[in-house]
Amino acid sequence: MSFDQIIVATIFVATIAALICTHIRPTLIFTATLLSLFVSGILTPEQSLINAVNPGVATLIALLLASRALERTSLLKFIARFSLKGSHTGSLLKLTGLAAFFSSFLNNTAIVATLIRPIKSQTKFSPSSLLMPLSYAAILGGTTTLIGTSTNMVVNSFWMNEGNESLGFFVFMPLGLILVVLGIAVILLRRNKLPQTDLQPVQNNYFVDIKLHDNSVLNGKTIEAAGLRNLHSFYLVELLRDGRSLTPVPPSTVLQECDRLVFTGDVKNIEELQQIQGAKIFADHTGLMSENLVEVVIAERSSLVGNTLKSSGFRAMFDAAVVGLKRNGLNIPGKLGEISLREGDSLLLAAGSDFKQRKNLAKHFFVISDVVVDLPLTKKQNIGIIAGFIATLGFSIAEVASLFTCLCLFISACLAFRILKSNELKRLFPFDIWLIITAALTLAQAITVTGLSELIAAEIHHVFHDYSATAALIGLLILTIVFTEVVTNTAAAALMFPLSISLAQSFNVNELPFVMAVAFGASACFLSPYGYQTNLLVFNTAGYKFTDFIKFGMPITVVYIMTCALLIPYFYPL
Repeated sequence: MSFDQIIVATIFVATIAALICTHIRPTLIFTATLLSLFVSGILTPEQSLINAVNPGVATLIALLLASRALERTSLLKFIARFSLKGSHTGSLLKLTGLAAFFSSFLNNTAIVATLIRPIKSQTKFSPSSLLMPLSYAAILGGTTTLIGTSTNMVVNSFWMNEGNESLGFFVFMPLGLILVVLGIAVILLRRNKLPQTDLQPVQNNYFVDIKLHDNSVLNGKTIEAAGLRNLHSFYLVELLRDGRSLTPVPPSTVLQECDRLVFTGDVKNIEELQQIQGAKIFADHTGLMSENLVEVVIAERSSLVGNTLKSSGFRAMFDAAVVGLKRNGLNIPGKLGEISLREGDSLLLAAGSDFKQRKNLAKHFFVISDVVVDLPLTKKQNIGIIAGFIATLGFSIAEVASLFTCLCLFISACLAFRILKSNELKRLFPFDIWLIITAALTLAQAITVTGLSELIAAEIHHVFHDYSATAALIGLLILTIVFTEVVTNTAAAALMFPLSISLAQSFNVNELPFVMAVAFGASACFLSPYGYQTNLLVFNTAGYKFTDFIKFGMPITVVYIMTCALLIPYFYPL
């Protein structure tokens, strides 16, 4: 080995060791990797900057930003409502099938993140019996198209960096669809092995009341028929009518004009109440409702203590309307405007433009934080976003324009029609992913230019020379799967890609099947919560143990490996 090869090999091994053996953030590890390559003189910062603006990387970032508009539509909420009806087996089949389908075209992490809330809030099934299958189905669905998962996009970035044309949108689909069907079949067959974890109810919810219009479409309907028992983030705790209180509220209760309904739930998802037809939150009537709410706590010295919102002239005093009230997890019966306030009560305020300039704020409140909420989209906006995204994919698939160009046009349209905001895109910019991919591309370049990848490939070739290129491909697939379980899917794809190219060249065969082995192997994270973002999301939410992933994920992993080993050489001939 040359001196440069020793340096790169040391950096490579140190990177893997840090990812596996430490709890240091991958972003910091790859930053150190990048700096080590610069300091050693193997590569220059200018070479790294070329990798940072790689077309594949830019397309991945544009896709992640564009998916935010899809998250705001009612599409994913419809999936949740539709999936959670019927038996556990039926719900599981619908949930995994739809999650896999939509993960083919949307970012699978966004799919899981959006569906977690309704699954966690429903009481029909244990959330832990649904969330792990949801994550696995999203992973499997993501393998079917170029944009289904960041792994495929990362691999495509490396592939294009080798001077090749971009991989086709549906190049992954033949094998991906088979993996989806077999994976969901294993999930359904082993559904009784899923853990049944009871989650503790959240005690940090606000109380919010809404009022029916005089001519509301809900008048004459029962609570159940109006769909008020199936909300995902809010629970109906009380009905107020003609000065009388009804609690608990039976599902058969018929709604009447001017009824007040008191809900408790997560105010970050207040748009769910705003979407109820024929009813309005008080703050909506005032015209103060916006995407930014303010959370305050009533101070002991405030003159509000002992008074109601109505008697204190709250709106005129503070240029704000109360959206919700919270009092140490206690039930607070009655209309918000008629409740006697106490010190320590938390209020969620829809604040006017003059609110923060009021000089009396410090006397009455402790301002805790701003709460960002999503205002509901109109029907036209929902249709426009979905149609726009379908058109974006259609033009890209038809090769009218590149996927990056189409995504940029889609994002620009969302900004122009105020579906997205520039500040929101700045906040959502996936800096960690961008930095990791840039560093990994630079490391892969160093491994290639120093000849280290050819040296490693020659050693692996020597091991498999008595067998075949197919055996080497299967070995690469298994090694990539091991990597993705102990590091991350992005890191595994980035670190194994240069080896796949050199290994294919050492056998003098087509490079594509080896690249596909890395792509599919890097997505196969079913044994650990840490290798893939969707697993980490459900792990933190459902109270799983690490061993739950191993027990439930092992059969899926075995089926996945056998299927890939048999069919990668078939669909992508050597």
